[in-house]
Amino acid sequence: MAGFFYFQGVNMDFLTAVEWVRSNEAVIKGNIVKYRNFSPYEECDYMQEAFEAAMVATLRVKEKEISFEAAFWKIFRRQVSLFTPNPDDRSNGSNSVPSHLCSVDIDTVPLRQRPRRGRRKPNIEAIFYAVSHFLTEKEQQILYMSLGISDEGRLSNYEIAERLGCSAANVRDIIGRANKRLNGLVLKGTIDPSRLR
Repeated sequence: MAGFFYFQGVNMDFLTAVEWVRSNEAVIKGNIVKYRNFSPYEECDYMQEAFEAAMVATLRVKEKEISFEAAFWKIFRRQVSLFTPNPDDRSNGSNSVPSHLCSVDIDTVPLRQRPRRGRRKPNIEAIFYAVSHFLTEKEQQILYMSLGISDEGRLSNYEIAERLGCSAANVRDIIGRANKRLNGLVLKGTIDPSRLR
């Protein structure tokens, strides 16, 4: 059975790993406090990363013969460092500006508008329908909501996940796969972006 093994006399599988995260939630949240100042992400995003790290840790424990906790913390900290801005380290962290360095609210910053050069705004709905046959049914459904083509307007990953009964991480992964496939088709010349306006 995948993800199922014995570790130091403890039956360790994916479900046990999830329970471990739930029982250590306070400790995990205590460890993410230092990242929260640098990140626009919500606590639930970090906890989602914790659950994912626990799943990967169950596999690493078997491969590397290390303790589950050591594997979990190493994986979790690495994952968090990938999407959390860190102004002191150019090799790790997101390239987003850390929120604690922002001195004003973005709503209060006047933005200069560039004069339009006669470019039409792309018709997102027409583009979606032109490329949708390259996508799976689930990708079509999620992109339809994400791009705001539905009557409800543009939905966040959390809102889409709630409607579909899955996690926001699943929605994010599906959007990523769809974008990767479409980018590949553009690079191969199968899709010509200049014809999709």
